[in-house]
Amino acid sequence: MRKSLALMLALFCFFTQLLAQNRSISGKVTDEKGNPVVNASVLIKGTTLGTTTDADGKFSITVPAKSNTLVVSSLNYSTKEISIGNATSYSVLLTSAASGLDEVVVVAYGTQKKKELTGSVAKISGATLQDIPVVGPDQALQGQAPGVQVTSQSGLPGGGISIRIRGASSLSAGNQPLWVVDGVPIITGNLQTAGAGGQGLNLLAELNANDIESIEVLKDAAAASLYGSRANNGVVLVTTKKGANQKTKITLNSQYGIQSTWKRVAPLTGPQYIGLVREEIYNRYSSLVPSFGSLDNLILNGLGAVGLGAADSAKGVSTNWQNLVFRNAPVQNYDLNISGGNDKTKFYLSGSYLNQNATIIGSDFERYNIRASIDNKVSNAFNVGGTIAASRSQNNRIVNDNSIYGVFSTAILLGSHIPAYNSDGTYGRDPNSSVDNPLAVAYEPTFKANTTTLNTSFYGDYKIKPWLSLKSTVSFSGNNLRESQFYPTTTNSGAGTNGNAYQANTNYYTLLWSNVLSFKKMLDKNGNHSLSALAGYEIQTFNYETINASATNFPGNTIRQLDAGAVKSGAGSNATSNGLTGLFARADYAFKGRYLLGSSVRRDGSSNFGSSNRYANFYSVSTGWVVSEENFFKRFTNTVSTMKIRASYGTTGNRNFGDFASLALVSPGYNINQLPGLAPNQLGNPALSWETRKSGNIGIDIGLFRKINITVELYKNVTDNLLFNRPLPLNSGYTSVATNVGQITNKGIELNIDANIIKSKNFIWNAGLNITWNNNRVTQLSGQPFAAGFASWVQEGYALGSFRGYVADKIFQSQSEIAAAPFQASLTSPGDIKFKSLAGGTSITSADQTIIGDAQPLYYGGFTNSFKFKNFELSALLQCQVGNMIYNNTRAFAEGMNSVFGQFATTLNRWTPTNPTNDIRYPRAVYGDPNNNRRTSTRFLEDGSYLRIKNVTLAYYIPEKLLTKWKISALKFYIQAQNLATFTKYSGFDPEISTFGETSTAPGTDFLTVPQPRVISFGLNVSL
Repeated sequence: MRKSLALMLALFCFFTQLLAQNRSISGKVTDEKGNPVVNASVLIKGTTLGTTTDADGKFSITVPAKSNTLVVSSLNYSTKEISIGNATSYSVLLTSAASGLDEVVVVAYGTQKKKELTGSVAKISGATLQDIPVVGPDQALQGQAPGVQVTSQSGLPGGGISIRIRGASSLSAGNQPLWVVDGVPIITGNLQTAGAGGQGLNLLAELNANDIESIEVLKDAAAASLYGSRANNGVVLVTTKKGANQKTKITLNSQYGIQSTWKRVAPLTGPQYIGLVREEIYNRYSSLVPSFGSLDNLILNGLGAVGLGAADSAKGVSTNWQNLVFRNAPVQNYDLNISGGNDKTKFYLSGSYLNQNATIIGSDFERYNIRASIDNKVSNAFNVGGTIAASRSQNNRIVNDNSIYGVFSTAILLGSHIPAYNSDGTYGRDPNSSVDNPLAVAYEPTFKANTTTLNTSFYGDYKIKPWLSLKSTVSFSGNNLRESQFYPTTTNSGAGTNGNAYQANTNYYTLLWSNVLSFKKMLDKNGNHSLSALAGYEIQTFNYETINASATNFPGNTIRQLDAGAVKSGAGSNATSNGLTGLFARADYAFKGRYLLGSSVRRDGSSNFGSSNRYANFYSVSTGWVVSEENFFKRFTNTVSTMKIRASYGTTGNRNFGDFASLALVSPGYNINQLPGLAPNQLGNPALSWETRKSGNIGIDIGLFRKINITVELYKNVTDNLLFNRPLPLNSGYTSVATNVGQITNKGIELNIDANIIKSKNFIWNAGLNITWNNNRVTQLSGQPFAAGFASWVQEGYALGSFRGYVADKIFQSQSEIAAAPFQASLTSPGDIKFKSLAGGTSITSADQTIIGDAQPLYYGGFTNSFKFKNFELSALLQCQVGNMIYNNTRAFAEGMNSVFGQFATTLNRWTPTNPTNDIRYPRAVYGDPNNNRRTSTRFLEDGSYLRIKNVTLAYYIPEKLLTKWKISALKFYIQAQNLATFTKYSGFDPEISTFGETSTAPGTDFLTVPQPRVISFGLNVSL
């Protein structure tokens, strides 16, 4: 009995002591407006124990007796420590992270507070991306971050986007950044094999922007060097939305809008066009006939220019092709997501549908997305999880941009004297021109690109010690592209071959296995010394294969499969693969939270290079000083609330230059008399090496009055060993050889300002400004300068994207002026352009060409404002680019006045004896252009600067009283405008263009490029 009583007493004491040691407390976390902060982290200081708040901002946690402090944090809020007393319930108020240094950002293989950062990282919140009618997240980055230049290559949906982080740094090895989604590098770029003019497809269009929680842009080596050989052009980290410890939440976003053209360029009327062409021919051939009447006969009979005679002028046919091919087009987007979980398992599931018709007929884009993620806490030490994201899109394409056979291009180049349809219902065509009818090109062909994308990743995270963990991730990123193209006999392209078709199937996928060991610990009891470190290994393989075939001579236009073509005109296939391995490590040390030191190193091996250069090392060192933590600075904190100085230096690389570029290769397919043959097709270069970018960065972060955050950064990036296919003499048997040819330097200044100007109970005003000044130069170039595009030129000492040509001086007004000037052509006449003699010779030759401008802007940036008054919110983004030039090659055709191409109404300003203008843009009209007035020159070079009201959103939030009554969490209505207004001197359709798509050697050229639309949309967001 005594033993039983003793045992019961011991158990009672044990449980009494246990209860004394552990106690449960609860609480609610709210923001400054009283709204619950969802998914806030609540940790017990000095331990790994913690939880997160639910949908109402509430939490519950068991606290050991010796613990007396809670640490509460959330993205975009200042971290707060709460002393635990005897109370069992606590109310926690989190304030916005006005200093900016308390904000948590995603970095390579982990997260850090901005206070701990020594590298250059720009963060864009997922909330910024919502409600914007864009196809992919790359478009939504425009104007949002310093150092990030985003250019839409075309206004066609699903088209390419150029992103430059601190300038272009490669000639031909690619300038797009590495995209990493939830820690997994994904496949981006253009997989198309079918020709579509200058524009390609964009795999980033397969991502749903509404699934994104945040985007971080890693700009310097200290931030990006852990990605080593893939980080030369910067890194974009995308973090998607996840589940949380909360009750199940359902959110629906719906949006519908109308797109329209914001600018059109007036063409000549039909009679005006006929008069212009007759004037062209008269100015060239009038000396051959004694009278104008005889010249009309020459036009009709000798040149076969039916439709240009005086008799046909009276018909008055006047077709405005732009009005026929442009339309008001709908765009709609619907997104549904479900999220929730508990302290063990968290889940997120979303599905979306996007349908966007282009503002030009014949083109549209349709996409379906689904994403699912789950995270499970198997035990206190072991977590597992995974994400599956799939998309399916169909892009009904049209040939355009850098092609005279597309819909938009033919609408510019076909004369307005041609009717849309003939009296018999057939398409109207110009018998003297190869330009097709725009309506035929839009409606008759089939040109489809179906893309299926699958991105998956699964991880296991084991906590070896509270301060040591190991995470292993396996991921797959794959894309399948099916292309189908058919030109019927009702088009010029299909008429000559009795119909022609092309089909292709392309697969590109990558597998990645990554293992990261992470360490984070205070090194002393006083908390003065802290160390965060990681070490990892990863291996990645890339696999590509494609097969294609074509056929001609079809029995009709109904059956469009290759099997129906009587002549199988071609078939081909290709497959390749490459691999990448990497060892990496990083360490970040802090003393008293104010003296920071960081370093990282990575060693990569790539099969793209020869055995002697297969491996390369990349590294970074960085330091920071949080000045505002010093005692001497406390007196200034009412004015300068925070100050941090940081500096970094390091290297990154670029391996994006094709597979096995260093090897001498042979290719099959060189067959004779049905006997198979092989032939050399690539000259080897065993010395071929990586591009390496050396990056230096100095930054200062300042907080003023606890309202304004200012960041200024100075950087210099030098890219060595530029990868390039250097041309070879034809007698070598090869066209080019892969080699390292030179160096590119980018240096500049970035300014970013965020201000919480007014914050009261009923009114909030926030503003942001970012500006980047970047100077780009080719500082070394082996071999001779070379041409690119139509007018671009790559030469040592000048910027990438420089234009080279003649300088147009004036218009010759008399024969005596022509005689006194250097010789240009035997048929030069009054009304022709006089070009400057720069070489000092007696004739104008190629030696008189010079660099006439470049496509690099002096600066670019964005300005944001958001106002919230009670339940109304108004936000606006203005985006600008200043100082860049555009070579408007569209004008060389549409204002050339030398042939049968359609012309803009601006040609009414042309030189004539009765209108002796001296405007170099509009010389005389003359068939064949004997003086070569259309040569590459300053005549077609224009200022491409612009200021654009990029986005404006007006939203209304339903009051909380009604939400409670309706039993829903949130409800918002909004109206949004994109590309609302553009202010520019550029005469073309859109100053934001890139005819040659993803190019660094020929940017800033405009040739028949489809402009971006203006979009007015309405939306509804509701959460249950």
